[in-house]
Amino acid sequence: MKQWFPFTDYDFYGYLAAGLPVLFALDYSLTGGALLVTGTPTFMQGVLIVALAYIVGQIIAIPSSVFLEMCVARKILRPPVAVLLSDKAGCRDWIISTLFVGRYYAPLSEGTRNKIFDLADREEGLTKAQIITKPDIIFDAAYRNARKNEDARKRMDDFRNQYGFARNITVSCLVAALLLFNRAVADQTALILAWAAIILSAGMFIRFIKFYSCFAGEMLKAYAYKD
Repeated sequence: MKQWFPFTDYDFYGYLAAGLPVLFALDYSLTGGALLVTGTPTFMQGVLIVALAYIVGQIIAIPSSVFLEMCVARKILRPPVAVLLSDKAGCRDWIISTLFVGRYYAPLSEGTRNKIFDLADREEGLTKAQIITKPDIIFDAAYRNARKNEDARKRMDDFRNQYGFARNITVSCLVAALLLFNRAVADQTALILAWAAIILSAGMFIRFIKFYSCFAGEMLKAYAYKD
């Protein structure tokens, strides 16, 4: 963002953008959109809306990180590092990769995986069996190395911003849908908007998984092919 802009890129995309759907849904649910849809906010009201959207976005980031990233992506599904280092994709991994995410959520090439296992054994004292059993044990070494590579660092930062944005929007749209369903009994438009929010949430969840896996893949490949 420009220097005069009071927010960083991630503040804008990760927090402001995540807070606005919730504020819109809250306004529409309570007033039928009297403020954000049919109303004409004053300058001070506009400033307040932006501030509230930022605050709501910050709050949304808490359950999105805990529930989506730490629970859904790592417990219900498999952590991307585990998928990327597997010899063969499991049935669920194959379905996610084939139908939704693409090649980013699939095992790395055999040569790349072998390089990672050899380096981990030689430098960290970690065997392939240990890594396969608990893939996260390679994360710290791979992450430290990747941060030393400027190209890898930039790509990882971009992927992290992308998956953080998608993760926050996923939860934001779910919350917005719940608020809109509350009004849907008496307002057909609210019902349509609620289902639209559900669809957006599902789409952004797929994007979250993709960029979350891209982040892990960039980190592991930088480790495998480090100078």
